Amino acid sequence: MLRFLTFGVIALLLLLRLARTRFGARLLGLSLRVLNLIYLVALLLAAVLAVVFEQWILLSVVGILLVVSLVEWLRARSVQQAGEAIRRR
Repeated sequence: MLRFLTFGVIALLLLLRLARTRFGARLLGLSLRVLNLIYLVALLLAAVLAVVFEQWILLSVVGILLVVSLVEWLRARSVQQAGEAIRRR
């Protein structure tokens, strides 16, 4: 039973990841910032539950998704800083 719950949580996290687009935000009627916050809270909750129930596959998926989110955030930030540098000239 716990195995099915683990795979369900992984599927939910992947769906939340896919929903973090402009189309998903428009479809759900939420802003991207709210969707990002929901996604990060869901990742944190999934990580805590994975440790408590010793579901290492879930914990590794959460870790991978966190790393991907961090890389996306860093790329967006560097693009934003480059745009600001261009505007200053």
